[in-house]
Amino acid sequence: MTDTATTAETPGLPGSTAPEGVEEAPGDGDAPAPAGGFGAAVAAAYSDVLAEVYDDVYPSTPDLDDIATYLLTIASPGASVLELGVGTGRVALPLAERGFQVHGVESSRGMLDRLAAKDPEGRITPVHGDFSGLDLGRSFDVVLAPFNVLCCAMAVDEQIAMAHAMARHVAADGHVVIETFDPSDYHVQKRNEVTTHPVGARGALIESASVLPASQNMMLQSTLLLDGDAPRTATTVMRYVWPGELDLLGAIAGLELVARYAGWREQPFDGGDSRKMCVSVFRPLA
Repeated sequence: MTDTATTAETPGLPGSTAPEGVEEAPGDGDAPAPAGGFGAAVAAAYSDVLAEVYDDVYPSTPDLDDIATYLLTIASPGASVLELGVGTGRVALPLAERGFQVHGVESSRGMLDRLAAKDPEGRITPVHGDFSGLDLGRSFDVVLAPFNVLCCAMAVDEQIAMAHAMARHVAADGHVVIETFDPSDYHVQKRNEVTTHPVGARGALIESASVLPASQNMMLQSTLLLDGDAPRTATTVMRYVWPGELDLLGAIAGLELVARYAGWREQPFDGGDSRKMCVSVFRPLA
């Protein structure tokens, strides 16, 4: 990490220790490991392998600014945002440029190192830890879980714990915003689907996705091929969620749905098309 970035550390992420000089987030270090501990460790290992090429595979695009534009319809300029899965700052940095005060949580040290390199001014406050066990001891105007972050919790209990963590950090008059993919097409997928992502002129990332409909799990096997390097492989498991499940997760955590869209420009959501994203907006129950 660079000296210009201050990183907090949350308890409960297996194998993580706070380096000297790193702020400890509030929490009971003697508490049992949170439900997402194993899932977070798997996701972190997967992300660490892909951190070097993440921005090549998922480059910043002009439509990322749509997220900030939408958030300004539910929050004031300069509002505080807690982003789960901040990664390399693909979403957080455009938010900071629009004036939001962003804390970003990430389980992958590799991703946070990339974020630090892209954010030498320290506009983002990075937090290293497990989403589901997170307790920063404060609230935010917006809690944001974009780009399928909720689906990175591979089991129902982990997703419930993550929903509670989001509810724990949202202000009484704030909003929780969750972006997931529409699982309609994937749920009926019968065979592995293979996708190749170019990594600039350096190589390619080959991704194979298989689906277990009964548990709503998707296994991703990625092979990274870069010039001059031995092949690297990484595997992770996601659990996709239906919109009705999101409503139930919210209700369990004390949140109510106030809007659902098929994108950040508030397009109507009608379901049944996995080319579209599902943006669900919740607020705390009174």
